[in-house]
Amino acid sequence: MRPVHYAYILALAATVLWCTMLVAAPYFVQSGGAWTPVGETIYHGFHRICHQIDDRCVHVFGLPMAACSRCSAIYVAFLAGLLLYPFLRRLSSPCLPSRTTLALAIAPMIVDVVLAASGIHESGTLSRLITGTFFGVMLPFVVMPVYLGAVLEHSTSSLPATNNTKGTVDA
Repeated sequence: MRPVHYAYILALAATVLWCTMLVAAPYFVQSGGAWTPVGETIYHGFHRICHQIDDRCVHVFGLPMAACSRCSAIYVAFLAGLLLYPFLRRLSSPCLPSRTTLALAIAPMIVDVVLAASGIHESGTLSRLITGTFFGVMLPFVVMPVYLGAVLEHSTSSLPATNNTKGTVDA
């Protein structure tokens, strides 16, 4: 198996773990006992990157997920996009989408945030989930080419140089 395949599997495994922690935090806290500190630690870790405002979170097991609905949608959609990636792009020849494509993917989320902040539109759970999903599913097509390109560059630059001259020894 080529290094890019290992890199893809590593990215996929890390993303599955990340998405699992979204639901594991409320599960562990709800379970109680020795699991409560584990869940609280997960919540604390996600709090560093998400506001976790209770009424903006999807609730499971009677508690909010470890990230708000928009962040959760981005993460889960990233996983979906990552699963689609090898069917739509070759792992061994990564290419970035156009800036226009990226702008179109993030635009609905920005519009939702700006309209909500200006009081023109109330951003509800559904709009956060939809805009986060739209952006999240596109994100692997931006992140993976950079990541896989770095893996390809590292794997080819770390190969030992071959000497085509028979019988010579480098001193």
